[in-house]
Amino acid sequence: MQVLVIGAHPDDELFGAGLIAQYTQQGHTVTILTTTRGEGGSSGDPPLCAREELGAMREQESRACAAALGASEVRFLPYRDPVVGPDHTLYPIDASLEQFSAAIAAIIAELKPAVIVTHGSGGEYGHPQHIYTHQAVLAALRSLEPWRPAEVWTWCAAHPAADPADRMINWNDPADLVLDVTPWIEQKIAAFEAHRTQHGVFLRNQPSKSIADIVDRVESFHRMVPASAE
Repeated sequence: MQVLVIGAHPDDELFGAGLIAQYTQQGHTVTILTTTRGEGGSSGDPPLCAREELGAMREQESRACAAALGASEVRFLPYRDPVVGPDHTLYPIDASLEQFSAAIAAIIAELKPAVIVTHGSGGEYGHPQHIYTHQAVLAALRSLEPWRPAEVWTWCAAHPAADPADRMINWNDPADLVLDVTPWIEQKIAAFEAHRTQHGVFLRNQPSKSIADIVDRVESFHRMVPASAE
């Protein structure tokens, strides 16, 4: 079975890292598609590379993360991640929804995945490119009808045990799958460790903890279908 994971930036696949590890352990082929190389994000604290080197470094980190999870392939779309603005202002890519969704649709049409996993409707913590990616995946799927994958899952779905203060939860996406990823926790920790430039971001609000301490043992997913098929 072909599984396609679609994220906005390198490291966004971590939202579903346990599910990815489960799929690969079951013998399925997982491809990770990332819409940018994260050129506008953090280069580490202290910096691990110059700004102009960040995209290439984060691409390498993504491939190391994929290897830790057993994914077969990592692909990138040719869009540039905007630099974070004043007061940590975040931006989507400079592309129309028609252009963006067509680029995603081309990959989907090539791979014909049975399962797609991507961002939730709220963009997790509201990141504009996460939300835009969610919208573009829906638009891509509509453009490919009547073909459709068997399942489309979005991560960080709302479930009864979720902390009401958890800003990563997409509260408008009720969970249809709540997965205990303890059996794959070592792979998930290794995946987090691979994204070295982002460790400062991961630990920004929890500086006394280690990467292993902050890795969630539970992942939740909403079953999404294209609007025109509902």
